[in-house]
Amino acid sequence: MNRRTTALTGLICASTLALVACGPANSGGGAGDGGGAELRAGESYDPRAFEGAELNLLLIEHPFVAALEPLLPQFEEETGIKVNIEVLSEQQGFDKLQADLSAGAGNYDVFMTDPLHNWQYAAADWLEPLEGYVENDAVTMPEYNVEDFIPGIYDAGRWNRELLSGIGEGSTWALPINFEAYNLTYRPSMLKAAGVEVPQTYEELLDATTALSETLEGNQYPVVTRFDRYWDLTYLTFGSMAQSYGVELLDENGEVAIASDASVEASETFVEIIKAGSPEDASAFTWYEVLQGMASGRFAMAVNEADLFAATYENPEESAVSDDIGYAMIPEGPEGRASSAWIWQVSMSAASEDKGAAWTFMQWLTSPDVLLETHMAGNMNPVRTSAWEDPELSAMVDAWGETPGQYREVVEATGEIAAIRFPPHPELTRVLDIWAEALQKSYFDGKTEENLQAAADEISTILAP
Repeated sequence: MNRRTTALTGLICASTLALVACGPANSGGGAGDGGGAELRAGESYDPRAFEGAELNLLLIEHPFVAALEPLLPQFEEETGIKVNIEVLSEQQGFDKLQADLSAGAGNYDVFMTDPLHNWQYAAADWLEPLEGYVENDAVTMPEYNVEDFIPGIYDAGRWNRELLSGIGEGSTWALPINFEAYNLTYRPSMLKAAGVEVPQTYEELLDATTALSETLEGNQYPVVTRFDRYWDLTYLTFGSMAQSYGVELLDENGEVAIASDASVEASETFVEIIKAGSPEDASAFTWYEVLQGMASGRFAMAVNEADLFAATYENPEESAVSDDIGYAMIPEGPEGRASSAWIWQVSMSAASEDKGAAWTFMQWLTSPDVLLETHMAGNMNPVRTSAWEDPELSAMVDAWGETPGQYREVVEATGEIAAIRFPPHPELTRVLDIWAEALQKSYFDGKTEENLQAAADEISTILAP
């Protein structure tokens, strides 16, 4: 392993998931094995053991899916299992999945998910525990090598189902397919033309936004970020900024703390940045609009947005700015820098009638070779150490940025500060939706403190023991 790869994986292990203990990836110690432990007991591994089965997948529109789809015929040929996929936007997909899982319909055998949603699904017994499958040599390929996963990222798929604690313990409910943290992406040419330095703090970001607004014309704007009324706003992008102001969902006494003075300050600064440098329809922007808008050349900066977008920005077939893009650390707040961590995962429905075939697909998808193929096609960032060690992937990543190696340097440094800082709870997405609604309401009426306090009061009733 080269020095840079060692540093990157070490930092991710140490801090990407602050609530997860880092050590060798461990799939055991779960609450139950599901049906995987005894499946094909005593037999040798055979990729065609479930030949003739048919699987239904629910996937979220994402660069991962674009990278995966060309590989599906390979899976069908190797296993004899037919795969049907349905691809929906994020909100549509989660809503449809919720309906299917809650009804126990089993229409989807495997689906894209994440720790937040899986805290709800696991608590309701809608997920199949995976540790029995992982440890069963009769259904898991010899080269699968669970120890190759970056431990903190793998363990984000584990939870003991204790409210507000226990990430990295108990059953394995999901396998990782990529991860992301948050940064500042910028157009060097635009900043230089305006005489603006890359901002290091949120106050400097506001100043840079104001300066850029005086030089940009037409359909170009200083800054873009997601700002829709949705839980990912307060968990990921604004959530990263809020954490750098010292804002917590729950304080040391377990009280909801989103209406604190620090939270009001962070919220007002965030809103001021958007009003100073984004289009009038910014309040409806999801991550899709951010990715497409920045790649089109419409914006000078994307703030607190996913580092995995670099794979699109750097691709001249998908981006108008592939020769004019740079990456910097997420801006600093009064309490330092902070970045949320996000992990896309795949899980199996407990109601699936083809669990053996479903596992065959999941372990194929998350195997070292297949994941590497998806990463090379734009599914960033890798979740296995071996992928970061791959010479071709390393060469690709090291070419990204305003200067060679810039992207990797930012990813490594972000690994020191990225974390899941929210406690596990089945109602967390609902709670974060309420917080996001208060933030967006403040954008329109300016009553930030009042809106945050009302949200805090409502959230307290949901999280009360």
